[in-house]
Amino acid sequence: MVLRNLEDLSVFIRIIDTGSFTAAARTLGLSPTTVSKQIARLEKNLGIVLFVRNTRSLRITPEGKLIAEKVRAALTLVEEAAEIAKDGNESLTGLIRLTAPVPLGRTYVTEAIAEFRKKYPSVGFILHLTDKVVDLYKAEMDLAIRVANLTDSRLIARRLSENKRILVASPNYLKLHGEPQDPEELANHNCLLFSASGNKSTIWSLHNKKNTKAISLSSDLIANNGDVLRTWCAAGLGIALRETWDVAGLIRSNKLIQILPEWQEETSPINVVRAGKRPVPQRIKSFIEFLTEEWKIPPWDK
Repeated sequence: MVLRNLEDLSVFIRIIDTGSFTAAARTLGLSPTTVSKQIARLEKNLGIVLFVRNTRSLRITPEGKLIAEKVRAALTLVEEAAEIAKDGNESLTGLIRLTAPVPLGRTYVTEAIAEFRKKYPSVGFILHLTDKVVDLYKAEMDLAIRVANLTDSRLIARRLSENKRILVASPNYLKLHGEPQDPEELANHNCLLFSASGNKSTIWSLHNKKNTKAISLSSDLIANNGDVLRTWCAAGLGIALRETWDVAGLIRSNKLIQILPEWQEETSPINVVRAGKRPVPQRIKSFIEFLTEEWKIPPWDK
């Protein structure tokens, strides 16, 4: 077996990244017919079927997935060689496939991408926002923004910032119900609780410089989405324990007030995570360095 056309491999990967022959053709400036011919040629050379396709769907075969992993590594090495041969930062090209939590990603990650794109206009992004933890290997993602400690030993993390959760309430709520002076008083207030997979977070573990207190709570206002809790809190429905990056703008506009400021939940890291044992293209290295520098002072604190 001899593969004489590197472009066929690039087209193969672009189809996987964009999800269709037509989308891949559009991003590559080719016709769908040309793309189809290139994949047919690649399948013939390899002696296997890479995609199962019909008029409504496109699915990569198990053999195609295995080959795609090797092809990505090979293309990365080729790209790095090409980048070495060029001078200047303008040589950065290609796609970065990134996943991030919805609320953090919608504002701060998208803004970071926009700034990076200004510096490197030939670098494209596929951004997948979800509150679920995405397996970087199975989903063929390059990077993930994670708000948690790293638990998968296969992954490599770079810390970007600290995730702090603080207590907030609206001025109207505090006017009507008073402001608690001690964490234990929260049990007598309307507290807005988060629920994931049917499990309510009914205990808020708060600490100051000297002590930790676990406050047991009950509530009839429960949601599995942070945006909902923030909206309810700003509407005066209760007290919420929210991330500083989620409520910073509302605090600056006086729509929310931080209460018990010396008490907060234990901090966790905000990391940019990549899969280990994979070649890392220069564009990804550069984006990680860019994020690290940009978030040295968290954008929500600026």
